[in-house]
Amino acid sequence: MPDLLLVFPPQWSPFQPALSLPSLSAWLKRARFQVQSFDMNLAFYEWLLSDECAGLLIGHLDALDWSEDTKLAYRSIFLRAADFRQGIQNLKDDSTAEQATYVSQHYQAVKSLEIYMDAISEVEQSFTITPYDFRLAADNLRTSALELAVESPPELIDRFVQKIASEVIAPASANAIGISCIGQEQLYFTLLLGASLKKSGITIPIFVGGTIFARIYERGAITPGWFQRFFDIIVRNEGEKPCEQLLSNLRDGRELIYKVPSIVYAEGDNLVASPICAPLSPAELPTPDFDDTPLNRYFSTEITLPLLSSRGCYWGKCEFCHHGMVYGEKYAGYDVSRVLESVTLLAERYGVHHFAFNDEAIPPKIARAIGEKFPENEKTGWNFTGLIKFEKFFKNEDFRNLHNIGFRSLYVGLESASERVLALMKKNNTRETMVSNLSDATSAGIWMHCFAFFGFPGETDAEAQETHDFILQNADIISSYGSAIFVLEHNAPIFRHLADYGLKIKSLPSDNIDVYYDFEVSTGITPGRALEWMHKLNNAALDIPSYNAAGWLPRELQLCVLAKMTPQDLVSSGLRIREQGGLPGELPLRDFLGLEMHPSDSARIIVNRINGRVFFARGKMAELFDLCCGEGLTMNEALQCAPDVFSRLSSGGARLTSEAVLSPVPAPL
Repeated sequence: MPDLLLVFPPQWSPFQPALSLPSLSAWLKRARFQVQSFDMNLAFYEWLLSDECAGLLIGHLDALDWSEDTKLAYRSIFLRAADFRQGIQNLKDDSTAEQATYVSQHYQAVKSLEIYMDAISEVEQSFTITPYDFRLAADNLRTSALELAVESPPELIDRFVQKIASEVIAPASANAIGISCIGQEQLYFTLLLGASLKKSGITIPIFVGGTIFARIYERGAITPGWFQRFFDIIVRNEGEKPCEQLLSNLRDGRELIYKVPSIVYAEGDNLVASPICAPLSPAELPTPDFDDTPLNRYFSTEITLPLLSSRGCYWGKCEFCHHGMVYGEKYAGYDVSRVLESVTLLAERYGVHHFAFNDEAIPPKIARAIGEKFPENEKTGWNFTGLIKFEKFFKNEDFRNLHNIGFRSLYVGLESASERVLALMKKNNTRETMVSNLSDATSAGIWMHCFAFFGFPGETDAEAQETHDFILQNADIISSYGSAIFVLEHNAPIFRHLADYGLKIKSLPSDNIDVYYDFEVSTGITPGRALEWMHKLNNAALDIPSYNAAGWLPRELQLCVLAKMTPQDLVSSGLRIREQGGLPGELPLRDFLGLEMHPSDSARIIVNRINGRVFFARGKMAELFDLCCGEGLTMNEALQCAPDVFSRLSSGGARLTSEAVLSPVPAPL
């Protein structure tokens, strides 16, 4: 009987585990508590791909006011659920494929997962699910909408949650349950799971940790009615010491909240917050414990384990960022020898070779020491990725050393290419430093991804143009980029002096619990104009081949690919797929085509699992597809046999989208 069952709810990445549960589990196990962990998010994606779920989805088609052809097309997708699962399994099974095939397998797996999630979202209509996001059709961030969705959940989600409650949580017979909610996408599932457990008559306490509920509490938007109905206690900031004291109180028969720091609980209609405890020091923290993490089930060729080289942000000045709140806005770096010990232990214990530093930004001195003190990649097979900040401190040798020990990608906050805007943000970078860091890292063989956003308060159109042009003109040293617009986050530094930036928060509905605010600006471009700049950049970038070569590859999988090839090889392979109409020529047709018999005639229903296009094929055409798939022909070989027919797989047919529902989806061949 565990003292605590830790649950990580949907929605999060299915490609690699999160760090929150393994970190807390290691601390509590060292304190002699019995702890079990369960990745409910991974189980949710597995459930969505299951035959049981497919059966429910097929049943739901009957209630939709769609054409019979459209229903038939979606039915064909769900009947091929095993094929979609196999595409992901192929990815996990083959880490020794040649470079072109390896990239094609990743492309096929990622695209087919996206297509299947799209199909589920179109049929269910009450929610949207992707490998990267979850949203209710109702407002995710209104208490009224959330409470209604908890009371009347979508059947598919309700069936899954009840299954987990009865088959996983109840049999564990834990003394307490902890739910880690680190993203707003997980909010609904946290409430739904808590409500389900409470309704089942469970009497053990439910703790909710992570950053989201703490932030909602900071906003003053938590309703006392959620306590006891969905959970009992909110744990703020780092959960190690609060959870240890909570479990000690349970074990020793004391009042649950006795001397527990950093928690929020309800006393009648009032909320009580205990004093925040001091941030943990790196020296007192054990190596994360992934023993309960199902490493062989994540949707990845090789697992990438997250870890830290620091807690908090060494810079800690950016006006727009509140990420360091979980560490009490404090910073502390790990001793590099301890980081090396942890990597060595994790590699030996779990047989892994890939690691992601989840620091807000790896501190420059620590990055340099890692490059100097870690053993060479050729000896260990270790590969790394992480985030950095542009710094004049970095020299060419630093990036060469990092590549030598296994760093294959780095992510960096460019934010803006305007030095005046960067000064407003208190980011304080110069274009000279940015170009120098990017050039040195790229020449060392490291993939460099830049984050940028438009619309920081006071930014002008001319300054937005600087960022736009910088990204387009430096594709030789920027491997990839992500663009967004400025968001005003509760309790970010800028939030505390809005008037200095000419910001005015728009009025919010009384039950809004979003930790981001809509706002108006008195100077500079508006949020709407910032969005226009983002789209302008993205549209212009379509003409730059390298930026479109690997945009489909999730960040969590990129390290696996770059561990096997150079950035140039990845770009070349990605461009080859693009030139082939988005279909990997090296893969057998049967790896991405599903053939179903038409229920009323001799036609074949052909589902392209990579781009979601659906066709009917009859007579000799149906026989041709049967033969080519049965013989294991690749797309390239099929194009040689019948170029006019098979070229339509990438450009013909109808893509399954909500717009396509307005007309029959299957297109005749």
